[in-house]
Amino acid sequence: MLFWVKIFFIIVIFVVSLRFKINIGISLLISSLFIGLFFYSGFKQISDVFVKSITSYTTVKTVIIIYSVLLLTNVIKEKGIKVITESLLEIFKDVKYAIIFPPMFIGLLPMPGGALVPSEIVNELGDKIDMKPEEKTFVNYWFRHIWEYFWPLYPGLILTSNILSVPIKEVMKHQFYLTIVAFLIGIFFIKKLKNVKVERKIPLSKSLLNVFLGFLPVLLIVVLILFSKFREEIIVFSVSFFFLIILKVGIKKKVKIFIKSISLDMILLIVGVMVFKDFFSNSEVIKNNFLLFQNYKATYYILLIFIPVLIGIFTGVNQAYVGILLPIVSTIILKENGSVDFIKLTLFYASGFFGVLISPVHLCLSLTREYFKADWSKVYRILFPSTLPILLIPLLVDLIL
Repeated sequence: MLFWVKIFFIIVIFVVSLRFKINIGISLLISSLFIGLFFYSGFKQISDVFVKSITSYTTVKTVIIIYSVLLLTNVIKEKGIKVITESLLEIFKDVKYAIIFPPMFIGLLPMPGGALVPSEIVNELGDKIDMKPEEKTFVNYWFRHIWEYFWPLYPGLILTSNILSVPIKEVMKHQFYLTIVAFLIGIFFIKKLKNVKVERKIPLSKSLLNVFLGFLPVLLIVVLILFSKFREEIIVFSVSFFFLIILKVGIKKKVKIFIKSISLDMILLIVGVMVFKDFFSNSEVIKNNFLLFQNYKATYYILLIFIPVLIGIFTGVNQAYVGILLPIVSTIILKENGSVDFIKLTLFYASGFFGVLISPVHLCLSLTREYFKADWSKVYRILFPSTLPILLIPLLVDLIL
């Protein structure tokens, strides 16, 4: 019983520190310190695990990947996102279907508050078909986030891959169906809206070319990750750096973009996650206690569903529930032979992301709602029932299989 009191205390410390707006990475490091104090034999063991963790290949690799993603995001923003999104609109004549592509495209780039980027276009097109503020909010927010279950540029997926030491393409393969589910939910909502046809202002071939060139860096990364033998960090950094070099701006601007992409908050987050993971995984006390409970269904569902949902709601970011909980539940998700049970992993990931999607502290949701001046209660009347299948379908898969 005392063990679980300590575990609960560590989770409370983490959540409370977030509520006081302490950086997530620092919050995880504080939680790691308490793990050391509760479950380690002394200062030397604590310091040894800490040093080994921050200097490990996995930590360095993750920092390189996340930095490279931020670099690519800034390069694409410099090129001009609006040209790409407007070209997408030119390809489709139906406004109610064209409106989904700007947020979908931006969703391929993991930017904090990224749902705000296509809001202007969504607002303009939404006015053409008399969409309410809450409907615009949902469309802009929902289609921005349909990729996060499997897209390899998202920190949550990268952290999942590195924490479990499994190739990211394996995680992508098993969680892809959730993106299909999310897309179909969005289309079901779109079908209920009225429609207006739009005329093309530029040749279709030019619009297609603009879209292809806009997608090219992202597509290149995904193809190389899936089909080449190069390491992920080498692929993402090389592609990002190459497109920075060929960007049509001066050398001073390129240097500025390169430096601007260094995010100390993101580096702290990665270090915090990796240290937290290692403090958990290196404690024999924690391992033995979780092994005792992993075969009990009640504990199983609390750890894989209930707590991830709560952490997702409290923090509004998927890196948080992945970082703090995945090291804990890895004894449940990993089979006896060390391989990953992807049904359980998907249930865990979907549960946490369900919480993130309905979280009022999720930056994309709060910014989008504010932009469209939508009513919170009316937004949730659309959003909550739409997110339920994301939680329930993986649960049904787990129960059946």
